[in-house]
Amino acid sequence: MQRILAGIIVCTLLLFTLINCENTRDINGDEIEMISLEQIEEILPAPSLDDFGFKQGEYSIESGTIRRNDNLYLILRRYDITPVQIDLIQRAASGYADLRRMRPGQSFHIYKKDGDAVAMVWNLSRLHYMVMNWENDEVEVKRDQHELTVVERTASGVIETSLYEALQRDGMTQLLGSAIAEIYAWEVDFFSLRTGDSFKVIYDELYVGDDFYGIGDVHAAEFNYRGRQLRAFKYDNGTRSGYFNEEGDSMERALLKAPFEYNQRVSSGFSNSRLHPILRERRPHHGVDYAAARGTPIIAVGDGVVTEAQYRGGNGNIVQIRHNDVYRTAYLHMNGFAPGIRRGVRVEQGQVIGYVGATGLATGPHVCYRLYVHDRPVNSLTVELPASESLDEVYIEEFQDLISYYERELDLIGSIPLESISSAASAGERN
Repeated sequence: MQRILAGIIVCTLLLFTLINCENTRDINGDEIEMISLEQIEEILPAPSLDDFGFKQGEYSIESGTIRRNDNLYLILRRYDITPVQIDLIQRAASGYADLRRMRPGQSFHIYKKDGDAVAMVWNLSRLHYMVMNWENDEVEVKRDQHELTVVERTASGVIETSLYEALQRDGMTQLLGSAIAEIYAWEVDFFSLRTGDSFKVIYDELYVGDDFYGIGDVHAAEFNYRGRQLRAFKYDNGTRSGYFNEEGDSMERALLKAPFEYNQRVSSGFSNSRLHPILRERRPHHGVDYAAARGTPIIAVGDGVVTEAQYRGGNGNIVQIRHNDVYRTAYLHMNGFAPGIRRGVRVEQGQVIGYVGATGLATGPHVCYRLYVHDRPVNSLTVELPASESLDEVYIEEFQDLISYYERELDLIGSIPLESISSAASAGERN
């Protein structure tokens, strides 16, 4: 209490000195002109800005939605902008966005001052926007994006029928499912998950303001698949980036396990003697059939060159891809080919090459996926695919330091009770 009183007394004496002394001297004895309180001008706070950089309180704002067949000219004419001014605005804005691609349902905001429209904000997407400001003599245009807020989350679940069902059951976004499937595409066949398989994941959710925008990085994940615990960790040092297991081996393989993102049903497996559903005779079926809705996109399981893209008898519309000197894949019974897919074209892993159909000898929409190793057909569900390049030894220590944290975090995710996994696995065995 005494210290507080002493502080008050000192501050009072200093204030009294400032008010009553017109000048004083510095340590060299030179006079210093003092400023009285009457001479001090109040420093006003800077005006706050809205989400698009406009000073709040200076404008009235009218919001609207782009209609069918709308364009920038029609929108601005509704706000009494002259054709000459619109032409200047269009010229200035043409380098920032395709003005012919204004889509119905996109929103915009018109900023007015003294009743006149002086600026427009066009929301190109939930994240990106473009500002056109003609308040001054010149038209100013900028393209920008809202600030994304990153929130780290954890999630876990037990498979009963599919990854999709597990995420939906627990109210999680399917975007998370796509991220998990992408990480484990080389290790896990998501079309033949068993009851009792489970997952854990540490990931980022992205928000624009308070609105959920999407999934960011997955930092670490664990998938318990058919009795195997598979852990994956994100590592990016600017030179090497990807997902690696605890030993620093890449989670990637030369080829994906299946030609879809995930959740398509295996309707017929690889066999050397299968009863053909149409010909009613036994013959080899050197592929795996995935039943899917007509038009479902089919993706290339790896980088390579298209060696065939045509209609071929009982195979229907077929695409073949040579990936390297060892691996070749084929995709049969397509409804049609993706744009640009023809013989000699190079494709990338994950690129859409066609769509599910029932062309050729087929009883329903599906794709017959065939994998060849040294031109010999193999069962894509059971074959071991070679690993991609592991981390160099120089990075291992840093990688181990990184994953030690996330390993502990994965262990702390306790929303998968062991009894749930055991009971689910038991149910799967009974089925």
